[in-house]
Amino acid sequence: MLFRSQPSGMLAISQLTHAWISGQLMRAWDEPLSEPLLLAIEQHDIGWLDWETSPSFNPQTGRPHLFREVGASIHAPMWTRGIERALGAWGAHVALLISRHGGIIYRRYVDRHRIAAVDAEAVDRFLESRPPIEAEWARATGLDAAALRKETTLLALADTLSLALCGELKTPLDVEAVDRNGASIALRLTERAGSPFTFTLAPWPFRVDVVTVEGEARSLPQSGRLPDEAAMHAWLASPERVAFRAHLSRP
Repeated sequence: MLFRSQPSGMLAISQLTHAWISGQLMRAWDEPLSEPLLLAIEQHDIGWLDWETSPSFNPQTGRPHLFREVGASIHAPMWTRGIERALGAWGAHVALLISRHGGIIYRRYVDRHRIAAVDAEAVDRFLESRPPIEAEWARATGLDAAALRKETTLLALADTLSLALCGELKTPLDVEAVDRNGASIALRLTERAGSPFTFTLAPWPFRVDVVTVEGEARSLPQSGRLPDEAAMHAWLASPERVAFRAHLSRP
């Protein structure tokens, strides 16, 4: 779960909604992308599905734990289960991309000197387990190294852009993309001054002049806190949601 502060108050956005927004972005990309890639982008956080429906409570913040507050000893097995679900539901191509994205996250995840040993061990187990499985799936799908690198980079790009649009990352933000030939290009995301959640991206990589993404979130009390875990579960059980949007345009 992540949190977006806006004038109307604090919103709680699920990882699955953030992933959905990632997919909304890439469906406007200025190049036709394969359906397995688009599906992998939209579902890249499938490992968080069960946790998001019943998250742990952080008494210090009075909220569900922010996803960054959850240790790898908990979420690395979730990632593995999510990859298995993706394989069973959609096949090797989608599962391969989600697995590779997990590898990117876990290679970036930690300074091993600053996390608990149990979390570092979970990261190591995840990273050590993936290469032979990913190699088998790559052979099964016929994807070569260049195609895999391009699709993996685009998934990571979509993830990062969506995190910023959902309020989790601050701008200006430099991100890596790839062009039609697979060459790396640098993009800069900037929030327009005085216009919350209205951003520019340069150079412009989309086929339309404005990209608007939207989702639904849960609104936290005006204080930004819930009194206890029981209140959190009641809040989660409520059907009430708030629509939110973010906009991307040319500089």
